[in-house]
Amino acid sequence: MIDLGLDGARAIVIGAGFVPMRAGHGRGSALQLSRAGATVACVDKNAERAEQIVREITDEGGKAFAIVADVLDSVQARRAVDEAASRMGGLDVCVDIVGQAMWSKAAEFSDDDWNAQLLVNLTQVFYVFKAAVPHLAANEQGGSLMALTSVDGIGSSRFHAAYGAAKAGVMSLVKTFADEYGKDGVRVNSVAPGNVGGGNWDLPEVPFGEDVVNALAPPRGRDIADAVLFLASRLAAKITGQTLVVDGGALALSPWGMKEEHIGRNVAFSNATQD
Repeated sequence: MIDLGLDGARAIVIGAGFVPMRAGHGRGSALQLSRAGATVACVDKNAERAEQIVREITDEGGKAFAIVADVLDSVQARRAVDEAASRMGGLDVCVDIVGQAMWSKAAEFSDDDWNAQLLVNLTQVFYVFKAAVPHLAANEQGGSLMALTSVDGIGSSRFHAAYGAAKAGVMSLVKTFADEYGKDGVRVNSVAPGNVGGGNWDLPEVPFGEDVVNALAPPRGRDIADAVLFLASRLAAKITGQTLVVDGGALALSPWGMKEEHIGRNVAFSNATQD
């Protein structure tokens, strides 16, 4: 059996509650950390959701407790992290799952909607990271700090520009925190899911046929939780400042949907390239 180094670890998952028709990354991450032996502080702004995941964990024989906080407020974010560390006697792992996408064409976002998207997808991550770093750095062995980003922060984020921009900002924040606090033993990484099966997303329409869609292996919620578990574990002891993409190969696919029979053909893409 492989030792993940998480038995007895003290973890906090921000956004641990399950929301129907969402992918459930927070719930899955909390469960997986618990199954690896960690005590988990389950933070959610909704008390019922926080208590539900605690019941799931304790029903499996794990250790967990709920903290109700809205981390969009910097004071509440710090209070939640400080309370978790106080109750567990320290902090080894901090995972921020909170995020939400709003749909609109880029130039049609109102100022209020744009700022709201940056708050929930980027600024609150800064609040959580800022609160967690002192606790993680206080450990002799350091600690693991994570946030959820998205492939939309890497490629185009059609119809949710604010979300994509914010997630790209989180990736930059991850690198900076990893750089500045690596000397204190704090590892900082992010997980970038693609379209997750079982959530409230549908596969995009592909104009070149179903072969491109069929090449995808959309990740499940469990796959995202497993990525979080890996980055929290001793197996990732030398991994920091990175974004782990879990997208079933979506970013690797050619957007053109070209097939093997097209190889060798002289395809004209514009008048300028024609003979």
